[in-house]
Amino acid sequence: MNDSKTTKFSEKLHQAAAPLWQKSIHHPFITELASGKLPLATFRYYLTQDTKYLTAFEKLHEKTAALLSQSQGALLLKLANGSGEDVQRSPMLQQLKLSPAEIQQAPIAPNNYAYITHMEHQLSVDPAAAVTALLPCYWLYDEIADYWKDQTSPVPVYQAFFDSYQTVGFDTSTQQLIGLVNELAANSSETVKQQMMTAFLRSSSYELGFWQMAYTHQTWADLADN
Repeated sequence: MNDSKTTKFSEKLHQAAAPLWQKSIHHPFITELASGKLPLATFRYYLTQDTKYLTAFEKLHEKTAALLSQSQGALLLKLANGSGEDVQRSPMLQQLKLSPAEIQQAPIAPNNYAYITHMEHQLSVDPAAAVTALLPCYWLYDEIADYWKDQTSPVPVYQAFFDSYQTVGFDTSTQQLIGLVNELAANSSETVKQQMMTAFLRSSSYELGFWQMAYTHQTWADLADN
């Protein structure tokens, strides 16, 4: 059994989020991507929303970096430009004929908007919480790709999605961000650590909601129906 004093903070985050992450790994959106049964229209919806998300996500890295020490901020800016996710996505967008204009014109979905707003809110909570809120987008995708690595989707563009998160560059970026979170936690009070945990779990919840949002093609009208 690990002593609580020696357990890395990231391990505590991972353990707390495990139930949410298992639901993400086995969400119908993911399982149907792997089996090739997911409708292309649903994947187009996902890519549209995720491209909007990634634009905001990069800006969040820049805003968060400005709140950190020079070395920590430099790492976060490097991660924003070095994971290779945009490069990996470009061929998928081209294959599905998703133009920048079409993506820009599409309304942002409620869960997408809420997720981005949640991360922006962490900027006013604490820099460490803001960094931790970014982590599930890296770490969860890394784990999804690892879980499904032995299954090849019969749809090439779906397999390209899984392959894009199995690159050395993406895994390295994930590990570097985990390291930064552990570094920040080691120098934070218990209050800030709790804020970091809350930010991480809420981001993990929005990640799960992102799959569901894409699977149902969520619109703002859906909120009015609830």
